[in-house]
Amino acid sequence: MIILANVMIPTVAEHVVVMLFLLIPVTLIEAVVLARRQLLKYVESLNLSFRANLRSTVVGLPLGYVFALLGVIPAGFFTTLLPERIGSVIGIILFNVIGHGGTRPNKLDDVGFFLGTLLVMIPYFLVTLRVERKVIAKRKPELDTPTLTTTVRIMNDITYGILAVPIVIGALQAVMKVTSNH
Repeated sequence: MIILANVMIPTVAEHVVVMLFLLIPVTLIEAVVLARRQLLKYVESLNLSFRANLRSTVVGLPLGYVFALLGVIPAGFFTTLLPERIGSVIGIILFNVIGHGGTRPNKLDDVGFFLGTLLVMIPYFLVTLRVERKVIAKRKPELDTPTLTTTVRIMNDITYGILAVPIVIGALQAVMKVTSNH
C-alpha cells in the first residue's frame, strides 16, 4: 500500500481566496449591466452590485458545497454501476469537485479538475442568482420586478460565462493531452 505524504484538504480556503480576488472585476462587470438595464447611476449600481456579490460570495460558498455534495453522492453511486473505464473518469471528476492534494497522480487528474470545476459552478450559479436578486430588491424595492430577475440572470450569465472560458479551454487541453498519449 502506498502511503501518501499529503492528505486531501478541502478546497474551501482556495475558493475563498479566488472568490475574493474575483469580487472586484465581477462587481464592475455586473454593475455596468445593472446600470444599463435598470437605468441607474453607475455609482448606485456599483454599490448594489458590490453588496449583492459580497453577500452571494459569503452565502454561496457554503451552500454551493452543500449542493455539490448532494449531487456528488448520487453521482458517486452511479459511477459504481458504470464500466470501469468510464467509471474511473467520472470518479476522478467527482474527486476533484470535493478536494485535491496528496493523491496518487493519474493521467486524468487535469481533466477531472477542469470538469469538476465546471460541475461545481452550477450550484454556485443558481445560489448567486437568488441571493443577488434578493439583495438588490431589498436595497432598492422599486426594482423588484420581473425585469430585475432577468437583469440578474444576464449579469451572471456574462460573469460566469467569462469565468468558464479558461476552465473550458483547460478542459479541452487536458482532454487533448490525454488522448494524444494513447
